[in-house]
Amino acid sequence: MIIDSREDSKHPDFRRALSVRGMRVAVQPLPAGDFLLLAPPDKQCILVERKTVDDLANSIRDNRIWEQSKLLREAAEKDGHQPLIVVEGWIGALEKYRGWKIQSVLRVLDTLMLDFRIPVLNTPNAEATIEWIVAKSKSLGETKDKRVLRMRVEKKPMDLNERILYVVEGLAGPTIARRLLSHFKTIRNLANATISDLLKVEGVGEKRAQEIYAVLNTPWRES
Repeated sequence: MIIDSREDSKHPDFRRALSVRGMRVAVQPLPAGDFLLLAPPDKQCILVERKTVDDLANSIRDNRIWEQSKLLREAAEKDGHQPLIVVEGWIGALEKYRGWKIQSVLRVLDTLMLDFRIPVLNTPNAEATIEWIVAKSKSLGETKDKRVLRMRVEKKPMDLNERILYVVEGLAGPTIARRLLSHFKTIRNLANATISDLLKVEGVGEKRAQEIYAVLNTPWRES
């Protein structure tokens, strides 16, 4: 299988977990999606876009979901792949914790499946996603074309915006990182924030605010 280089830079634990389970993994830029499950000529490869429930919510809120889905569909059709969106986590959390109407979320999902013709698979967590990838890859069978798996393609260098996000993701994960940067704009502003300032960001509670503040303000000591 192939993991998109940008996805791998954000979540290298996926590659490690898949390799431990015996998967042969190459890392290279994909035009769309996060994973490409390879298949022999008589079957379709599967181009997978992975989203946590928070990622799904954020992409719905700012309407990115439709452009992303269009790109996924077009990239899959161009190469003869089957597109698939994996939504990771409990969808009901959007109703319970964000106050969204569940029927509105389901309407988004049915639009993806019926209008965009992209199946949606819901997994409970990252571990389940990994186990599904392994099982599905095995069911597709071994591809005779080993060329793409013989080398690990160099990662595409991150641009400045991606590097900024990468730094902040180390503090709070991908979802909260985007909210922090949206609120504070620069890493310097974030580093100068008080705990009270941090608590103004959606999803940042007292414990997380204290952790972020401690990381940014505690002197490093060489061990």
